[in-house]
Amino acid sequence: MHVHTRFSPCSIIRISRLLERAREVHLDGICITDHDTAESLSAFKDVAADQGVCIIVGMEYTTGKGDFLVFGPVEYIPKGMSADRLIEWSKKEGAAAIPAHPFRQSRPVDLEVLRKSDIIEGINGRNHPHENSLCSRWMEEQGNGKKEIGGSDAHTLDEIGRIVTVFDNNIYTVEDLLKELTAGKYSAVQRDSLTQSLQLK
Repeated sequence: MHVHTRFSPCSIIRISRLLERAREVHLDGICITDHDTAESLSAFKDVAADQGVCIIVGMEYTTGKGDFLVFGPVEYIPKGMSADRLIEWSKKEGAAAIPAHPFRQSRPVDLEVLRKSDIIEGINGRNHPHENSLCSRWMEEQGNGKKEIGGSDAHTLDEIGRIVTVFDNNIYTVEDLLKELTAGKYSAVQRDSLTQSLQLK
């Protein structure tokens, strides 16, 4: 649910190796969420079906009150929106804007914005364990039924698949993903070993 490629300045993951690595660690799909760009759409348009790995291109959108994983018509997303405006835009467009690593010390999400969100990234592979624990505690005490996804936040090939979101139903398109996120039948999982047969379904 949270992977960066070389379309993000902070990632070293090459598009040519991404699908191969996804298969190596037994993933059925990956979400590309480069920073403030959906440029990777052009690289994946006709690839997913042939490679046996579902590729969904989203975006990690930067706001002054935190970062958000956005899924939907990201190729048309306006630039420079505030967190509140992004949430409004997402609802209007039928998209999802999910607060990313909300309790990370360096890039937290404003708590008021967090309370407005139905889904949050509860486990992030690049967080310190304490930061994920803070999120877990907040969910228990103030989550009020919110759902959580897990994301590796991969910037290197080795990080892909360490944290996943396991869906009850298969996903083939971004529309399927949005439907399943709304349905809430999924769970965030930290994988003890990348040889496990857990899959993003």
